[in-house]
Amino acid sequence: MAGVDARTALEILFVLMFGLCCGSFAAALIWRIPRGVSWIVAEKGAARSACPHCQTPLTLWDLIPVFSWVFLRGRCRHCHAPIGWIYPAIELVSVILCLGVYALWGYSTLGGIVMLTVPFLVALFVIDLRHFILPDQLNALVAFLGVVYQFVLGGIVFAGTAIVSGVLWGVCAFGLGFLMKKILKKEALGFGDVKFFAVAGVWLPAVMAPPFLMWAGVMGVGLALIWKMAGRGAVFPFGPALIVSFALCLALTRVGLGLDLGQEQGLSFVRLSY
Repeated sequence: MAGVDARTALEILFVLMFGLCCGSFAAALIWRIPRGVSWIVAEKGAARSACPHCQTPLTLWDLIPVFSWVFLRGRCRHCHAPIGWIYPAIELVSVILCLGVYALWGYSTLGGIVMLTVPFLVALFVIDLRHFILPDQLNALVAFLGVVYQFVLGGIVFAGTAIVSGVLWGVCAFGLGFLMKKILKKEALGFGDVKFFAVAGVWLPAVMAPPFLMWAGVMGVGLALIWKMAGRGAVFPFGPALIVSFALCLALTRVGLGLDLGQEQGLSFVRLSY
């Protein structure tokens, strides 16, 4: 790569590979969790990965992110049943997100923690879009990684404060949902959405609450219009809008506000988060 030193090139290569793995993992979560299939421990007598149509166990060559789908022309190697384009799309989106994290956080501990959230956030996005649920286990994992992030950032004080902040964001979201239900006479925020507000509160500083709500609202309106135009009905999932807004706010926190810049050099500053 012209103008890129060997170390940076290796870092980018690793991020690309990690992003593909994140996408493959996200695709597995998206298929398994709504069906109640364990993604942690294989069920007795079941293969860890198998064709959903013919149930033939998949080999390593069937599981190479993106490339296997391209080489097999979007079909199972055994039964030739079609494999949806959504899977390579998920893998490519995950790569793009990981590269974005690398661009903002660099090859660092904090960047690694943020990258670990990618498969869970992507899975939350797609599962809610398809099934109108934000699984508790995925919300909990993103929240846990947020606490770890804050601990690396500022020790036990930041981690403890992040937990309190998450609870407060969740309580406020519950109150907002209750108020909107009274005004609109219908359910406005699902309980999964409320829990994701709490997750966002673990990661984001208090000053990001207004833009988080604003962007989520704008994207929610846009999604509702697209949903209605597609003939999907009046009820639409709000989780995807929350997830995109969260990602934008997290990036802005790093770039625009610099609330956690300098910590890896041991600099001391006032935390604006909570």
